[in-house]
Amino acid sequence: MRSMSLRVLGAASAALLIAGPFAAPSAGTTAGAVTAAAMPAVTTTPDLATITRLAGEAYVWGLAPEFTYRFSLYNTIRHAPMNQLTYADPAAWNSDSTNAANSSVVYVNGFTDFTTVDALVLTVPPSDRYYFVVNYLDAYIQTLGSIGKRTTPTDRTTHYLLVGPDSPYAGRKWAVIHGFAYRVMASDTNLSWILVRLGAETLADSSDPRSTHQIGTRVAATFALNSLEQFEANGHKAVYPTTFPTPPPDAAQITRAAPYKETPACAVVGFPEQADCPQGFFNQLGASLAKSPLPGDDATLSGTPLDRLPPWIVPQYNAQTTYQAPSTGQQDTLARFAPIGLSPKGFRVPTGWGTAQLNALQRGFQIAQRLLEAAVSESPASPDTGNWTILNAQVGHYGNDPGGYVDRAFIVLQGGSANVPDDAVYTIMNKPDGNTQLDGNDTYSITFTPPTPDASLPAHGTYPPMVTAANGDVEGFWSVVVYQPDTSEVASPYLPQAAVLNNHFSRADDAVISVDPAGDTVTVAPNSWGQPLEASSAIMFDGVATSGCGLTPASGNGVYYVAGNPVTGIGRDGRATYTFQIASTWVQQLSPGHVPIQHSGGPGPLVDLTCDSPAGLRYGAIRPVSQLGSNELESGQLARNPDGSLTIWLGPSLPSGVPASNWIPTPSDAYNRQIYGSAHVSTGVRVIMRAYYPTPGDEPPSLLPYEGPTPLPPSTFSGSYIPPEFASPSGS
Repeated sequence: MRSMSLRVLGAASAALLIAGPFAAPSAGTTAGAVTAAAMPAVTTTPDLATITRLAGEAYVWGLAPEFTYRFSLYNTIRHAPMNQLTYADPAAWNSDSTNAANSSVVYVNGFTDFTTVDALVLTVPPSDRYYFVVNYLDAYIQTLGSIGKRTTPTDRTTHYLLVGPDSPYAGRKWAVIHGFAYRVMASDTNLSWILVRLGAETLADSSDPRSTHQIGTRVAATFALNSLEQFEANGHKAVYPTTFPTPPPDAAQITRAAPYKETPACAVVGFPEQADCPQGFFNQLGASLAKSPLPGDDATLSGTPLDRLPPWIVPQYNAQTTYQAPSTGQQDTLARFAPIGLSPKGFRVPTGWGTAQLNALQRGFQIAQRLLEAAVSESPASPDTGNWTILNAQVGHYGNDPGGYVDRAFIVLQGGSANVPDDAVYTIMNKPDGNTQLDGNDTYSITFTPPTPDASLPAHGTYPPMVTAANGDVEGFWSVVVYQPDTSEVASPYLPQAAVLNNHFSRADDAVISVDPAGDTVTVAPNSWGQPLEASSAIMFDGVATSGCGLTPASGNGVYYVAGNPVTGIGRDGRATYTFQIASTWVQQLSPGHVPIQHSGGPGPLVDLTCDSPAGLRYGAIRPVSQLGSNELESGQLARNPDGSLTIWLGPSLPSGVPASNWIPTPSDAYNRQIYGSAHVSTGVRVIMRAYYPTPGDEPPSLLPYEGPTPLPPSTFSGSYIPPEFASPSGS
């Protein structure tokens, strides 16, 4: 694997200077340059200042394993249980698909626990027709493996034997069991995470073979996770669930999962100043360590020469010659935290501690949180990178040293986990002052230009350089996605509700079967987008009867919401029907940072329907526009400029003269007032451009660092491609 130059946190790492030797590297240095040897263990009984310092260090180091443990509980309570897959709806403004969902993909998600099962079989469909990437992560969000078109292209279904660190198969690449051959994927921790992303045309009609509906039913549904015994008993064939996607959680599931949704506010349960605190950060971190002990130097395939690794195994960060299980080498760091009660066996408050010591622990925990959150809100972007922060190095796999701990904590706050750069490069747009928060009240544009032959490097502003097929289509995808972030919520950032304001890709051509003005309900046929109607689904109406029913037509930007989960029935034609009331708004809950929380809230005022006949009335599900990119470009859904360039616009309303196809709506004060009244609601937005399956770095231009034989011109950016700057026509 190439050694990737780091330009991930820079100034953000430098900002996180917790007192003591656990200091992040300064701006412009490589995080991996700081080693565990620089962190001598504390062996004496700590004073209050030392407790505070160690608590801060332990928070940064432990955020990843605490998050994985907690998020696994949150997901497996709400959705499929441990050792099974959740088949999610595509990400929309109020979906429950996954945290920090990318609205360019369909997700399949699952957690494995090898303390409860000896071996699992992951069944993966052919990757030659569709793009997908299976990101397999351990308890420290270290990428263990990558399965898909880049690493394992195949025209047939394949089966992977997933095992834990104590399995007799953990040190093997292949295994033959009862005459059947498996590719082996071993985790170095008992808890691990499977996150599958399938590229889809999320704004296409359900009849399109690459629409979210078709990808969800024809491709996502062909992934399976079974116990080895179940797989063998079925004749070495996968056993699939009977329902796709996974049914949404009921009220009891939501209530049981709620305590695990957010990072605990307390360092420990029963913190004296918050005696009713139901969860403690260090309690959860200790539970994670007890479930998934740190791996030793001989774990899994450790010691294997890199050129003998199977293609589905991802080497650890900055590997040079041999493979090591990615989470090895952290024992010395963990030993530093013994004086505050954290050990390989878990966490317990040290004997003899009183209020002063617990206050010191809480203080260090809170200081580190504030510093890390501040670091996330800043970035090392500069004019050299077009004011983009380009995450192309220590992402998806991290050095087991202070810089690596900061970087993986940064990724947790950015959205939980990430692919390795060869699979996906994440670029974040910043203001010229380095702040990653753009204002949804303002209007921005970004223009991608066609590549120019023999252009100087680094190339600037062209279409993102991606691996392409023989016909020129992008093998993976790239997209510009708008989020609303809140660093106080690990489940954020969220897709903005304002995405429903652009109905250009939606069609109000589905049947309204009946209207009941007495109950203010409508009964409708399934929608042509192919997505299920549920509480908060955004819909629109059109037809000659619209105004007579008391509704604003889609042509007048009428947006409505399904007020509650519909009552299902069967129509005269044998097709399903859905009956529900309509709300004029949907009021989401607000996070501590005043951001509307995805998959929450309830209906605003109900619509008083004033007609009793559906004659001439039709409806459609609104396809929220929170992303635009290569999928829409290749399918002809976006308008190119006369010179072949593409301009994507972001703003609270469609700019004059701009095609609606190229507009991503953003939340504004005026929009928020319509829903939340006088409550303070954030209009901050974060723009992330994702490039899945980018051109390799040694084939410039590329988003990945170049290490070829011919030096590139000096630059503060280590790659050979820089995205175009955002323009701010509104003067922001």
